[in-house]
Amino acid sequence: MSAKRFGDRWEVVRSLDEGGQGIVYEVRDANAGAESQRFVLKKLKNRERLERFQREIEAHKHLRHDGIAPLIDFSLADPAYIVLPLYDGPTLEQIAPVKNPLGALEYFGDLWDAVAYAHRENVIHRDLKPANIVLNNGKVVVLDFGLCYFEDEGAHLTETFEQAGARFYMAPEIEGGRAEKVTPAVDSYALGKLLYFLLTGRHVAREAIDGDDDLVAIAGDRQLKYVADRIIRKTVVIDAEKRKSAEALRDDARTIHRLISQNFYPGREGALCRFCGEGYYEKGQNMNWRVRFPTRAENDMTFRTLVCPSCRHIEWFGE
Repeated sequence: MSAKRFGDRWEVVRSLDEGGQGIVYEVRDANAGAESQRFVLKKLKNRERLERFQREIEAHKHLRHDGIAPLIDFSLADPAYIVLPLYDGPTLEQIAPVKNPLGALEYFGDLWDAVAYAHRENVIHRDLKPANIVLNNGKVVVLDFGLCYFEDEGAHLTETFEQAGARFYMAPEIEGGRAEKVTPAVDSYALGKLLYFLLTGRHVAREAIDGDDDLVAIAGDRQLKYVADRIIRKTVVIDAEKRKSAEALRDDARTIHRLISQNFYPGREGALCRFCGEGYYEKGQNMNWRVRFPTRAENDMTFRTLVCPSCRHIEWFGE
């Protein structure tokens, strides 16, 4: 029996997966010989979903970034299909938890860069989750734009769409399926939860990121307070307007990577001196000062200090 083909080119090697939207196959280019490179072909199951399938094709066609899977081929005839590269690397779902926070931040620097680029191109992924992000030669690649949203074409969508996306990573404002609530902040929410998952291996429900679910407590690493304060608590919040953008998160990831790699700790004795880079901070004497604020009256304040014994650099922390 001859192998199943799509068009004149794509020969099925094996079936990989089947979901509500389509069937996924591993295929090869029949015109390139038996040893040709393998690809992924997703066939649309329901023609009523063709418009959304077209959006997925347009996203992969339009977005040209190393961190986003490129479009190889497509057809809108019946059966409609899209062909993308087949990546052999694991997904984030398969590698969590990552015990080395520096490695996790490197992955996420790449991820946030790709998502920030998509946002600049007015594309919101809307379904970022561990299974949709794969490693290729150590670099992150974003897959599956099947639920993506084009900001500049919002007027062409109906007022409501089906509630879609992974429930642990779906921003609260789109749970009801309102199209006008889809903004880049939807992806920022998912990005914060993805980093939490990669570091802990846990899917966190809603905004439960404190108490027993506190990142530092779970991982047992005080340096992760940088991640918790600057990223998790700035993304996994109900108010979309208070979330950091993917671009800002990318820059934060690089800053936190530097702080952790250089042995900085948030206001902790034993941290490497930020000034000379040689000494390690020791506890200094608490200082009391009367401080005048431009818009407030004078206040008496107590400052905790850390002192570097090598260069005498002092860090001040308001109590």
